[in-house]
Amino acid sequence: MVIILAAFLGGQVVLTEIDRRALDTQARAEARQPRRAATAPVVRAPVRQPVARRTSTSGLDFAQTTTICRASGNQTNPALFLSRISTAYSLSPGEATALRSSCAAYIAGRNDARRNGNN
Repeated sequence: MVIILAAFLGGQVVLTEIDRRALDTQARAEARQPRRAATAPVVRAPVRQPVARRTSTSGLDFAQTTTICRASGNQTNPALFLSRISTAYSLSPGEATALRSSCAAYIAGRNDARRNGNN
């Protein structure tokens, strides 16, 4: 029993001594290695899911509004076309006005781009 107790007490000192030697050896080895500049971690932007964006005053999303405006620009009477579309979509008077103003800006921008040669 005494021998086992002596072995346990003696073992702790030896283990502590081994750990210190191992740590000192590791520290010396790391100190001798050439230093490298720290690199910034690569941060990737999270992938955003497409969201159906709506115009502020209308139930139409931007893709629908753009399609309607493009089609109205190809009509001989865009105002009559937009009036009929507003009726077909049951748009309120405010929504119909917003659609007309959006299409007016779209058609004006498209015509301006065509005049400058940017089809």
